Amino acid sequence: MSTTPQTSQTAAPTQNRRKKARAIMASGLVLGVGAAVTLAAWSDTAWGVSEFGTGDSAFNVQAYFSSTQGWDEFLTQDKAGTMQFGPASKALVPGVPVFQLVGLHEEKGKLGADITITQQSVPSNALTSKVAVSIAELGGGNSAPSNCSAAATNFKPAGTLAAPTTSTTRVEKNDYKWLCLRAELAPTAGLDSAGIAPAPVFWNFDAQSDDA
Repeated sequence: MSTTPQTSQTAAPTQNRRKKARAIMASGLVLGVGAAVTLAAWSDTAWGVSEFGTGDSAFNVQAYFSSTQGWDEFLTQDKAGTMQFGPASKALVPGVPVFQLVGLHEEKGKLGADITITQQSVPSNALTSKVAVSIAELGGGNSAPSNCSAAATNFKPAGTLAAPTTSTTRVEKNDYKWLCLRAELAPTAGLDSAGIAPAPVFWNFDAQSDDA
């Protein structure tokens, strides 16, 4: 009776342990590679900052109606500057015009302004449909011109007090624009227009700027 060699039986467990060891080492290598990839994934962040405001784009259009009032920058319908059109404006005579000088000024020096001019009679009376309005541009400069009268020849019709048409003008930044407003009772006005008490007419100078 022969005895089976023990060498092959002993070798089998040893080979299995080596396979397990190689498998564990291989697993360790995979983990090692994975860890290396994670460590090599650098990250960084950059930031930018900006500021927004309106402090450098101030906009203020002032109005001038007489030397006694001077330039006024806070005019509203509740605090309107007085437009006299001369003493004859409360005692109109057919065919005899009256005039009012108006100055406009953008005083911040930042933006120009497009200005829309409209009028509104409050309350309407029998004269408003018979008083024609026209407007002439007299130029710029910081001194009030003296030719707001019939001497100004470039008047453009602006409707009547009852049915005004829109007029526009422009004042450049830190500049002046002088206008002459003319109102005239129609030459055809009859006796039914006599003895009518004065009524206020509000003029709106609406300034807007689209300058960059």
